[in-house]
Amino acid sequence: ASAGRAMHPALMIASLAHARPALAARAVGRVGLARMSVLVSADGSPAAPLARIPRVVFTDCDGTMLGPDHRLSDRTRAALRALTHAGVRVVPATGRGRSGSWIEHVLSEPALMNGFPGIFLNGCQNYDELEVEHTVCLTPLAARAAVAFGDSRRDLEVTTVVYVRGEALFDVDHPLIAKLAAVGDSPLRRVTSLAAELECDELASVCAKVLMLYEDDEITASSLRAAVEPAIGEWSGAELTRALRWCLEVKPQGTCKATAAAALLARWGLQPEDALALGDGENDISLLHLCGASVAMGNGCAQAKSVAMYLAPSNAHDGWAQAVETLVLRALEDTGRVAEGAQPDRSDAAAR
Repeated sequence: ASAGRAMHPALMIASLAHARPALAARAVGRVGLARMSVLVSADGSPAAPLARIPRVVFTDCDGTMLGPDHRLSDRTRAALRALTHAGVRVVPATGRGRSGSWIEHVLSEPALMNGFPGIFLNGCQNYDELEVEHTVCLTPLAARAAVAFGDSRRDLEVTTVVYVRGEALFDVDHPLIAKLAAVGDSPLRRVTSLAAELECDELASVCAKVLMLYEDDEITASSLRAAVEPAIGEWSGAELTRALRWCLEVKPQGTCKATAAAALLARWGLQPEDALALGDGENDISLLHLCGASVAMGNGCAQAKSVAMYLAPSNAHDGWAQAVETLVLRALEDTGRVAEGAQPDRSDAAAR
């Protein structure tokens, strides 16, 4: 914040969540919560509706709101519409860019407002409700260094993808590129050489992030991370995160989902306690720390589960919809704010 001007609480906690997760947890009063294996409260009892109904829901997409097929289920669509009818804003917060085929089959859902507002590329590309875009990019040095690193570590079978101007550029044909294409993220474009493309300062300066794709196993992931982390400190303001099991992401230092979410909350005059976050990955941890209530998916990584207040069933079993129905829609129903025809699904109540 500038001299003599107080920082909005959401922005302050977002900074803590990104740089010092343990301190951020204390800031939002969640130290010592039990770790959960089903959708339960801190003491292990079945989760009850939230006492403080969120004004905003920030949600990850792949592995969280979307099923294993990277689509919205009918139950999730119903929950989204119930939230919207009750006046709860839903903001997608994803590692994806706001481009590609998923706009048509996911963001076109009326409750998601085509991604306006939305948090994309892990906080590097963000839009407010007026469709104004806010972007953060890697330095040219960091973008070039990340690509050079990928080229130098073919022994780890790294496949590099560069996100720039709504496209995902690659220069090596590999099955992992087809796997990325199946996700429906930013349109992929084959170039002769990523290194040669980034020799252009204009292009290198608008690179949002660099993906390093690898085979889906923890040994490869650990080896790659151990190799990258010592080098990244020399890459001028870059850091690592991980959204999917089979990729590492090099992104601008200090930029994450929480910083983008905090900026939106400040814009709307809201506090972190007014928000619910749902996620499954390492790249969701700062957001889970920031918000007043948080849910990790049963299929999520251990780190996300360790910081969340609730743990939902997996995305293969409509865990996102179950969490929203239990924590938010039932609370809204009690207040009469859920619109007729958009009532929560209680079909799983007996099982819980």
